[in-house]
Amino acid sequence: MKIEAGRFNLTFEDEPVSKLTKLSGIGPKTAERLEERGIFTPADLLLFIPRKYRPHYRHMPGAEMVKSRAAHAEFFGQIVRVNIPPKRSRAPVEVLLDVGGHEFKLIWFNMNRRGFTSIFQNGKWLEVDGKIDWDRGLPTLAHPSFDVVGSSPPARPEPSVRMEPVYKSMEGINDSAVLGAIEDAAKRLLPLAVDVVPRTIRERLGLPTVREALETIHLLREFDDADKFRDALTRARHRLVYEEFYTLQLKLAEDYITERRAANAPRCTERDLGREFVRNLPFTLTGDQKDAIATIARDLGERAPMRRLLQGDVGSGKTVVAYMAAAIVIGSGRQVAMMAPTDILAKQHLRGAQEMFEGLGVNIALLTGSQSTSERNAVLERLGPADGRAEQSLFGDKDGRVDLVIGTHALFQDDVAFDELGLVIVDEQHKFGVEQRQDLLAKGEDPHLLAMTATPIPRSLAHAVFGDLDLTVIREKPPGRKPIRTFLRDRSRAPKVYDYVRQRIEETGEQAYFVYPMVEASEAVAGRRNVTDSAEALANGPLSTLRVGILHGRMDAQTKDRTMQRFADGDIQVLCATTVVEVGMDVSNATVMVIESPEVFGLSQLHQLRGRVGRGSADSMCILLAGYGLTDDAEERLTSFSSTDDGFELAEVDLQIRGPGEFLGVRQAGLPEFRFADVLRDAHLLKEARHDARRELLGDAG
Repeated sequence: MKIEAGRFNLTFEDEPVSKLTKLSGIGPKTAERLEERGIFTPADLLLFIPRKYRPHYRHMPGAEMVKSRAAHAEFFGQIVRVNIPPKRSRAPVEVLLDVGGHEFKLIWFNMNRRGFTSIFQNGKWLEVDGKIDWDRGLPTLAHPSFDVVGSSPPARPEPSVRMEPVYKSMEGINDSAVLGAIEDAAKRLLPLAVDVVPRTIRERLGLPTVREALETIHLLREFDDADKFRDALTRARHRLVYEEFYTLQLKLAEDYITERRAANAPRCTERDLGREFVRNLPFTLTGDQKDAIATIARDLGERAPMRRLLQGDVGSGKTVVAYMAAAIVIGSGRQVAMMAPTDILAKQHLRGAQEMFEGLGVNIALLTGSQSTSERNAVLERLGPADGRAEQSLFGDKDGRVDLVIGTHALFQDDVAFDELGLVIVDEQHKFGVEQRQDLLAKGEDPHLLAMTATPIPRSLAHAVFGDLDLTVIREKPPGRKPIRTFLRDRSRAPKVYDYVRQRIEETGEQAYFVYPMVEASEAVAGRRNVTDSAEALANGPLSTLRVGILHGRMDAQTKDRTMQRFADGDIQVLCATTVVEVGMDVSNATVMVIESPEVFGLSQLHQLRGRVGRGSADSMCILLAGYGLTDDAEERLTSFSSTDDGFELAEVDLQIRGPGEFLGVRQAGLPEFRFADVLRDAHLLKEARHDARRELLGDAG
């Protein structure tokens, strides 16, 4: 049986009815309208979940019905007052009942009053069934059905509640037809439903079968009370959610096994270059960095290819760990490819690698889409197999083979070939699709993989998206790094902020970033600050005594590179930019960041931006200049951001606010589009599913 990972799908041992028109109440026109809404089969109809349930109480005590403000009920009541208006009056017939010490009113409009006087007499008992409206707190039933049961209190049956499903109305489709068709499909198909979750797991977690879950969701059932139904409904929903997580985690675990069973990865055990690399560092590694390096070094020495995700907060030193991994692989005679999502970040990594490997004889090259043909060909010639190269060397010959190539998407183009690719490093992993990662890995024979992200991803979400990777987390930051003070200010304080920035730069010689959400003004999003107009206004106004530059994504690569270099050299004192500075900018003299219209950004992105300052020994700050009319939610979010510099804490808050899809970007991240599951709300079930899937396939509960 084929199991589709992630999104819930219903399959059957046999399918006695496969067309909608074979269901009760569904004709060709109704079937056509259902198909327009993505419902093509009876199985699809069974996955059309009620939007709510209408409780129909049967013989519940009056107090219980009043407390729960019942919408529909069947009950006994004793008549305490009758009001039958004169024949020509337009007033309704009214009957007041005593139901367990609570008054319920029955009304009839435009009814033939003949016989009502003899039927409705004080003291008689009625059995009533109908919809309840709450008229100024008084339960009122208009035109209910009823029976007169006599003058003595009737024997009261056991109270129960029947929950009636209410589905989202669809234009042109009769609600009762949908209800009847779903009931028909459930009775004919659910006994044949295939259960992909093993019985042992269901019993351990107290989950129903898929048949029981969908019968609870769709079919009328009576319960002792509404709480018991809610419990059953919760278990039913958990059953469907668990299956989505379980099938996804099975697929991820299968991928993990497939890659590790290849067992052809290069065993990289040479440590000499790595030791030289560490000795050359101008700082001491943190405990978390040492632990991460030890774990990665063990992986690199195995025949099974490493598949590891390295997470760390801004400034935690992930890149040094990645370069140490590269040193081990290069020292073992293999090549390393490091892929970044943008030219800016790739060039930043190039500069960092050149500094850290200086004097160690490592050949480093850059490969991006913006290079000229001649530049690209020169790199490709030294990157690929020895054929065609004048000389070949392990490393250390500047004219020999490239040991470390740093690039963008250009790395996995068809004409890129490696001599002996041993390690692939993917930075900002969540900005690449799984296919892109695989395309680069395919350039070698089972190379190791180290994926990195500077956006702390909560563990539940990391398991959903990157469950085929082992996880290493760096939380510790290097000693001596000063916290970045963050302030939230509204636009009325802008003149004072600008004046403060000008004075600080003039007195200290430091530099500043001004960040904006837009390149140019747009009528569609009035009120948001844009970099084009703002840079000009600052340069000609409050910051006219400073050298102001501008940087955004619409500029050509050469202009961007030139601008960033001028800022790094100190020629530009204030850089007005969009979020292109989020990654790839490392200027230790930049100590102030002003973020205009910060309410537009997510917390994780704000945290990444803030991480561009505080990279030197001077005190640094981040000022949020919020727009006018900030909502309460936005103010609370920005206040939370101002109060902490812990990226993992902010990521949890951001995920709660924006949800998984927007937090990562579904397409880029490969987050499954679940039908029932939510990685936030259902994190406990995701943890169970991961545990169960890995134990089943790997004999591993990790």
